Amino acid sequence: MSRHLLEARNAHHEVSIGWDPPLANFFLQVQDLHTDEAIEDPVFVWLGADGYATESNVDRVLAEAELWALVPCELRATLLAEQAAEGVRPHRVLQGVGCRFC
Repeated sequence: MSRHLLEARNAHHEVSIGWDPPLANFFLQVQDLHTDEAIEDPVFVWLGADGYATESNVDRVLAEAELWALVPCELRATLLAEQAAEGVRPHRVLQGVGCRFC
């Protein structure tokens, strides 16, 4: 899994982006650093774990990231290289016999 921290447009946010082989998706997370985790989830944007495959659409993830952070111009090439190098590694639990989700 790759993970890159981006320079957030809001100092109260942490923005990360990367490639997740078990989910077979690019992902984007925006976290509110001033949220009380006991009361609410600090991650308020989580693209790539939302049920919509973003595997083949790095541009979708980068476009959303630009709303929340400064995106380096070389990041697209980096993410695609990480996807190619790491490939897809399905989560082992979902491969098991008798899995209730299979």
